[in-house]
Amino acid sequence: MYISASYIDIKLNQDYADFFIDEDFSGLIICDGIGEFKDSGIVARTVVELFTDKKLLVAEKIIYSKELINLQNKKIIGGTTLISCVADLKLNKVKIQYLGNGGIIQFRGDFAQNSNSSIPYRYADIMVPHIAPNGSLTKHISNHSGKQELKASEVELKFTTEVGDILLFFSDGIGSLENNFILNDEENRFWRYENDIIQTVLQELNLFLKKADFKDGFDNQLIEFNKSILKQLKNEDKLEDDAALGILITNGVINFYKSQIDG
Repeated sequence: MYISASYIDIKLNQDYADFFIDEDFSGLIICDGIGEFKDSGIVARTVVELFTDKKLLVAEKIIYSKELINLQNKKIIGGTTLISCVADLKLNKVKIQYLGNGGIIQFRGDFAQNSNSSIPYRYADIMVPHIAPNGSLTKHISNHSGKQELKASEVELKFTTEVGDILLFFSDGIGSLENNFILNDEENRFWRYENDIIQTVLQELNLFLKKADFKDGFDNQLIEFNKSILKQLKNEDKLEDDAALGILITNGVINFYKSQIDG
């Protein structure tokens, strides 16, 4: 598997993301600092460092770590959401945990092949955001969190798709399912709003995979793509808030794109 995670400052510099690669396990994490608290960037960065540097790979261990307790004792007022993924490279599976909103989508390696149009469409949301009807976060890490707010949701996935699988992880600066509202037209048809940022990422990811050099340093190429797509979204004024993006690509995807080149 290949992974990457990156972030970009747009407004408050409170989003953070990072990843690690070990022999048997890899992991990535993205955190979106809660904007109403002035020190949320500190909390978000600390959570990311606990995951990547201290290897606290379970949300509960991060939440009750001495480092976060020390921040509270120092009167650091801040909060963050959390999305993490730990990949077992031998068993070809991942465990995902999350608190708050943002998004996680899964799609096959042949996602860009669509007989009806040139728009990639075959992907699925696998994260139900922790959002109340009034739009407030129901789960998060902050000074105001109780036990219920700190209970992370979990998703485990075993990859078996013949053309490989891709996961995208992103903060709500890029998108969140609660914003993909449904419209009902005059003919009683239902339409769901489509996130144009996600469509941009999908289209650029397909172009990147078509041109990638799979023989030499694809892991570094993925890291650079992650950074470049965030810069592109910023330059095109598509981002109104800080944004973080994580990418996981299985080996099957690489084999599929190589087969398209080899014809």
